[in-house]
Amino acid sequence: MCTVIPTQIEKCKGAMLSTAIGDALGWPNEPRSKNRAKNPKVVDYFVEWTRSSKSPRWHDEKILSGEYSDDTQLTLSVARSIITGDWEKFLAEKELPFWLNYERGGGSAILKAAKSCKDGFLLWQSNYTRDYFNAGGNGATMRILPHVIAAAKTPNITKVMMDVVKDTLITHGHPRAFLGATCYAYALDYLLRKETVLEYGELVTAVINGQNDWGANLNPDVFGKWLSIAQQHREYDFYTEWENTRARMVSQLEFIRVSLKKGLILDDTKVLTDLECFGKANGAGDVAALAAIYLTSRYANNPSLGIKVPAFSFGADTDTIASITGGLLGMLSGTNWIPTEWKAVQDYDCLIQMTELLLTDNKKEATKEEVAEAKAQDNRWRTTPIGKMRLVDSKSVPNGKYGIVIIEKWQTMLGQTLYTKDFKPNDTRKQQTSQPGVEMKQPHQPTLYDLADQSKLKAEQQPATQYQTKIPAQEPVQEMLASQNAKRQFVLDSNAIAALLSNPQFKKNITVGKVMNIIQAILDGDKASDILAKRFEVEKAMIDLIKGFVKK
Repeated sequence: MCTVIPTQIEKCKGAMLSTAIGDALGWPNEPRSKNRAKNPKVVDYFVEWTRSSKSPRWHDEKILSGEYSDDTQLTLSVARSIITGDWEKFLAEKELPFWLNYERGGGSAILKAAKSCKDGFLLWQSNYTRDYFNAGGNGATMRILPHVIAAAKTPNITKVMMDVVKDTLITHGHPRAFLGATCYAYALDYLLRKETVLEYGELVTAVINGQNDWGANLNPDVFGKWLSIAQQHREYDFYTEWENTRARMVSQLEFIRVSLKKGLILDDTKVLTDLECFGKANGAGDVAALAAIYLTSRYANNPSLGIKVPAFSFGADTDTIASITGGLLGMLSGTNWIPTEWKAVQDYDCLIQMTELLLTDNKKEATKEEVAEAKAQDNRWRTTPIGKMRLVDSKSVPNGKYGIVIIEKWQTMLGQTLYTKDFKPNDTRKQQTSQPGVEMKQPHQPTLYDLADQSKLKAEQQPATQYQTKIPAQEPVQEMLASQNAKRQFVLDSNAIAALLSNPQFKKNITVGKVMNIIQAILDGDKASDILAKRFEVEKAMIDLIKGFVKK
């Protein structure tokens, strides 16, 4: 084992890079990846593979070697949210809704939560709480690394746990999701602050000893309303389920500690089987966290092998377990151990840059400097809800004989690569008549593709059918289409100003800046008044009043 202890900066960079590396290695082998290759092989390098994708219509999608899935996408979404300052609001209102445009491999719980966020509310605040409170998957565990990195300079494990819980409840409601995320965060934080060589089995013991931190019950002073709704869920008692899950995890950690004593005769497959990695609960948050802690403890002196084992454990949730195992091993070992061929992971430079921004004292100002430099180098940037991005490439793949799927490659100002897709039918009328009884795809609606001239589909070129619909009120890409609403104007004359100032709605506590933001949101699209009222925390009457001065 190398006795040189990496700096905290190197540890954080190693954790971020290794998260993406494990994700990219394991994604082709994950059961839900829809990999066309039926018998993938165990290799030491990234592979190019073909994915059978159903969105927006069935097509074969080529995944380039080293490209990652939703695990790393959402990790970067959380990182970007933290950098903005008000991370909870930005993640729920901007990142998750916009992620639906470029997601790769997202699980059902996160997809459902993101769609709910797009509609303007969190799932636990809706009438569809049953699935939410049964969601104990690892979708939260896989994305919480940025919270630990952001707190590197100000150690406060209680605050880290609080942020991880707040992050988790946006998408998941079951204790297995919460405790998997907090347990993983605690292990990350322990390794971040470890200044001596990690002894064999030490991490497991540390996590067991820290159960009062990562396993603490939710604070009713902070989460009272959420807990009240959770207790109304009929299928289980939340507090009882929380305690049972925590106790089971501690028992599994004790099992790992005993197993590690077997040394060279230890059978990884058997241990991972006992940890439920190949069973029905293989995608649970606690299962992923426990597996990663085991693998990190077992391969602390051989991080490359430690990531490969879960990435090629066929039948397990290979991408997520390899990703968070990579997070732990990277946090322990830094970056020097990373093989050259693994540095070809998608967005290597972006991952480094995002880590550095998370570690800065003034994250917003540091980000502005990076963005200003990127803007100076290129003038093709387009505005999106999560920042500016530019089109890099465009291609099309067939969707049978009925149309094509346009795949466009975009890059954000901070260097993240995003792929968005759109379906272009050959002849909508022919599809309607030749496929009776089959649900039809809606005609083209504006998406990211509309920002690029070479792939813009003119609305007037689309044949009129009964299936034409209005863009959903909370469609994230509408915020990028302000240019299409250039004819909208907000008009005020002296009489109108006097009328507004005399209206009781304007005598309430509201800033000029908020009014301007409301006006801009109205000009940018046809969002419903109630949605805008909720977004800006004003009465609906205020929105309707301002809308009265928008002219077309």
